[in-house]
Amino acid sequence: MRKIAIIGGGITGLATAFYLRQSAHAALEIALIESAPRLGGKIVSSHENGFVVECGPDSFITQKTAAIALCRDLGLGEQLIGSRSGKPTYVWDRGELHPIPEGMMLMAPTMMLPFLRSRLISWPGKLRMGMEMFLPRRDETGDESLASFTRRRLGEEALEKIAAPLMAGIFAADPEKLSLQSTFPMFLEMEKKYGSLLRGILKKKQASARGPVPSGPKSLPAPMFMTLRGGLQQLVDALAARLHLETIVLHRQVLGVTREHDRYQIELNDGSRIWADEVVFATPADITADLVRAIDPVLAFKLRAIRYVSTATVSLAFLRGDLKTPLNGAGFLVPHSAHRKITACSWSSQKFSNRAPDEFELVRVFIGGARAEALAEQGDDALIDLARQELRVLMGITAQPALARAYRWSKANPQYDVGHAARIAEIERIAAWHPGLHLAGAAYHGAGIPDCISSGMRTAMEIAKRLVDPQDTDGPAHVPTSDSLKENQSYDFHRHSSARCNFTQTDPSSRGPRLFQEPDARLLGDDPGLRPGLSSLSRRGRLHTAP
Repeated sequence: MRKIAIIGGGITGLATAFYLRQSAHAALEIALIESAPRLGGKIVSSHENGFVVECGPDSFITQKTAAIALCRDLGLGEQLIGSRSGKPTYVWDRGELHPIPEGMMLMAPTMMLPFLRSRLISWPGKLRMGMEMFLPRRDETGDESLASFTRRRLGEEALEKIAAPLMAGIFAADPEKLSLQSTFPMFLEMEKKYGSLLRGILKKKQASARGPVPSGPKSLPAPMFMTLRGGLQQLVDALAARLHLETIVLHRQVLGVTREHDRYQIELNDGSRIWADEVVFATPADITADLVRAIDPVLAFKLRAIRYVSTATVSLAFLRGDLKTPLNGAGFLVPHSAHRKITACSWSSQKFSNRAPDEFELVRVFIGGARAEALAEQGDDALIDLARQELRVLMGITAQPALARAYRWSKANPQYDVGHAARIAEIERIAAWHPGLHLAGAAYHGAGIPDCISSGMRTAMEIAKRLVDPQDTDGPAHVPTSDSLKENQSYDFHRHSSARCNFTQTDPSSRGPRLFQEPDARLLGDDPGLRPGLSSLSRRGRLHTAP
């Protein structure tokens, strides 16, 4: 019987185990190892006195359907709820909240009148953004930072007030370092194809207007974000209940992994050992680096080059009657140039239903990130005081909160620095020299929940293909299927399995060169995902939970 060990019980490790189990491979034993006392990683939901408080991520983007498909596979379809439509997002600037103009495609306007009427961008800033249509395209084809691209195409004001707080904020990143190629590649492609972002948007709108008019009643647009009625913890609990794994090891640290006689030996801190034919490292890259050092020091060195930063959130509940101004929106962003101590505030009870009792509002304040890490590493009381002070200035909230909870993750948010794609390609090229060694998680091809689920799915595909025949490069893989995945071509295993994992090996008993093919980005996408999750659990000082 072939044994698979998955190190890391976060959403990536759980998804890997689930899709392996879906493969219905008879001779397969799965062991899931997690250093924390619970599964789920950063996904933690707290229920207190009618409030649903998310300690980590609060939702997932719907543009990438892996999370929706998994929820439906688990029987959670009826529990899915979307973000409320028509709720604007604001930017705090010059002492007040300004709504982001309707029709903004992240950094670029798609509707002229709302953009021109907006008071967020000054008239010189608007003129500079309008000049984008007349600027030449860049001759270089390599990666570029978000800040460099936005400043070059749209100007400094667009960078400071829109692109940096909105787009870099998703990754808690420094826009001067954030890779555009690995996070928002559509803007690079638009410049290359059309020579201009604005021209490209106009061309796309014209093409859409000329397209066929759908028959039947007009359907409402899908919400941008979705979550689960009882919190995202429902997804973790449903996965854990469905897995029926032979071995689940909780609250045990993996001290190291070695390879002996074509098998992997996993040493745990309680003195026990687990032997496996395949091992999945669904842990943060720096933790993975420690674990693979004995197998391949070069791989460990490359993995350690992926940086992580610290973030924290504070959730506060207030009586609606105590707020001077009613909340009407999804929340607001705070530009770095405003010199405040928070980066954003999400109005949770306005963004989603079923998050607070009727007479209350629940808000969530974001602290830290690449440009203010020290603020996120304070104690709970200091974080709560900081959040209340900032809301007093930015929103005029002076009331005593009915609930106050702080959560933090130390050095837990992967940074997609310029050159990230090339860095990951090199890491995966080195890893491919070790049969049965698999890397998965938020550090590689996307940090959001759908990205992590897709990463686990791809890993399950690789393993399922190897289990059929390690030397088979052309035959169909015995891979997981489900009704919802069949409906979604982006994740149709039978359609794309051969495109995902094609390799040749000169000698099955050797560790000689293999040619490993990365997934086509058009099949699985590379959406920026969601703001990385947060938790009150400290990650430093122990080998910790998965991304």
